[in-house]
Amino acid sequence: MRATSLPLLLALLTSAGCTSPKSEETGDTSSGDADSDVDTDVEDTDTDTDPMNDTIEMPESPLPLTLAIGGAADESTTFDTIICSHPPSNQLQLTYSDGASEFTWNLRVFVREPFVGRGTYNTTVQVQLLENFSGGRYFAASSADVAVEVVVEDFGVNGAYGTITTDALTGDAGDVTLSPQPIPFWCAAIDD
Repeated sequence: MRATSLPLLLALLTSAGCTSPKSEETGDTSSGDADSDVDTDVEDTDTDTDPMNDTIEMPESPLPLTLAIGGAADESTTFDTIICSHPPSNQLQLTYSDGASEFTWNLRVFVREPFVGRGTYNTTVQVQLLENFSGGRYFAASSADVAVEVVVEDFGVNGAYGTITTDALTGDAGDVTLSPQPIPFWCAAIDD
């Protein structure tokens, strides 16, 4: 074998993972591969990281909630129930009602843009206020026409909470305003 072939042979053996004679003498068993110290037998313990599947810490409920309605309907209403639903269509729906009287106002809020949990929604949001009997008055506002915003402070498997802010709602009888603003929402359960 020629003398110039020995360095080439050593380079090939080293790149193939073989140890050099010097490392055998010193007891060094590493092959020089930087990844050889990585434990490849570690199990993947990554769980579902969808924040909407987390359990959240809920603040104190704001219910019962009294809303003052001003303008074309000058009165107030009290809600003791808010139903939150997150149907498979990837939206958020909130319905405020008074469990003591079915013949009162309902407030409904629809986040129709893609709903991903915590965040601010103001692109495709609608608010509806309606009297819950036949021929009752109806008022609505949409983020396509006025400022309507839903801020979801947190959302998880055990509930959701946040606020709704809306400009005046329009109906056949005229416009109404709702106060206080922002309007809180708080749900201890999320329906599908």
